Amino acid sequence: MRLELCKSDMFLELDPMAAGAVSRFRHGDLDVLRPAPSRIGPAFDPLAYAAFTMVPFVGRIHLGRFETDGESHQLPANFPPEPHALHGHGWQSAWRVESEASDTATLIYHHRADSWRWDYTARQTFQLIDKGLLVRLSVTNDAETRMPAGLGWHPYFMRENAILTLTTSHIWQPDLETGDNLPRPISPDSDLSHGRRVPDLTLDTTYSVQADTVEITWPTHTVRMTSDPVFSHATVYVPPGQDYFCVEPVTHAPNAVNSRLPTSQSGFQFLEPGETLSGSVRLMVEH
Repeated sequence: MRLELCKSDMFLELDPMAAGAVSRFRHGDLDVLRPAPSRIGPAFDPLAYAAFTMVPFVGRIHLGRFETDGESHQLPANFPPEPHALHGHGWQSAWRVESEASDTATLIYHHRADSWRWDYTARQTFQLIDKGLLVRLSVTNDAETRMPAGLGWHPYFMRENAILTLTTSHIWQPDLETGDNLPRPISPDSDLSHGRRVPDLTLDTTYSVQADTVEITWPTHTVRMTSDPVFSHATVYVPPGQDYFCVEPVTHAPNAVNSRLPTSQSGFQFLEPGETLSGSVRLMVEH
């Protein structure tokens, strides 16, 4: 059963059993995010939703392999035909409603150790505000050893006539064979800082960001997405031949768990037992 939140002319619909994903976000009669189709039965496709949360890592872990504290880990490939582990667990799991009010809801996901050898608890709180939406994300290490951790939010926007402005410092271009990933200077073709027409782009790229605000404009409205400093990176996904695109605030670069770069560059962190990683994303709509 989907959960509906309202505040003034703002409307949000969540689907706790389907990855705790956003199925619809509207301002008046405007769909701010691409709406999800109706769902019948327990099966769901998170990629068809308006937005979903990525936890406890974002992007790809190359071939699902990494090492921490002298231990080797092998995660299953969870997005065939890709051979990698992608976006963690939350986006493919059911969440539970922890609390709800007319304009606010908190969803929770408990993970029990498996190939990911740590217990953890993830939360996402959605709060409708005047002309916008506030999303608070967190992950807490419930295990007895330190855990690698990351967070991200994966919203889908309509592509037609969109102009994207995102101030970035570097671009991450992983080696597809080895997974090695290093930040490189922005080229004119990949620069988004002065506004680019989204229909002209084809991207599946992670950037280090210099500013905390993404601006997307259409002839009818503007969306400003502002994120906390912990979201030091953003992934921009503009697939060819589709009517949508994604701009995803994320805490770390792809495959960062295998990076030798410092956290200040890769963004990847370790949580000690009982420690929490958290951050907020705010979407404001001018219509």
